[in-house]
Amino acid sequence: MKKILLAATLIVAITSAAFADVKKTDAKFLSDLKASLKGVNESAWKTTEFYMKTSFSLNGKTVNAFLDADDGDLVGFSISINETSLPEGAKEDIAKKFEGWQVTNAIMFIEPDGKIRYFAQVNKGNKGLALSISQKGKANIYARMPQ
Repeated sequence: MKKILLAATLIVAITSAAFADVKKTDAKFLSDLKASLKGVNESAWKTTEFYMKTSFSLNGKTVNAFLDADDGDLVGFSISINETSLPEGAKEDIAKKFEGWQVTNAIMFIEPDGKIRYFAQVNKGNKGLALSISQKGKANIYARMPQ
């Protein structure tokens, strides 16, 4: 399931112009992410048809970095977070709009220019949804998850 949410996040990151409600990350944190990325051994990269991915640790958190498979440009970084780290009001909006659904994964996606986006995966029985979460805590269906 995490792979599916991650794939959905990458698609969103690539087509990010569709979402205007974003905030910027701290410049030092973004600089630290990019510096850590430079230290990753080439053998640690995994390549798919659309992107290259690697993982590293920063400040005790596992960070996934993604590069475009065609040109090697940075797509962004994803960091797993817990539900309480989503924007204020997200937990309540999810509970209201998706009553009975459980948040199973949440990530913060940081684009190369520092823009931050949030995503959550919710499940109910054998159904799953990927949600995009605005900075104002509003949850919207991004994709239905295959079961």
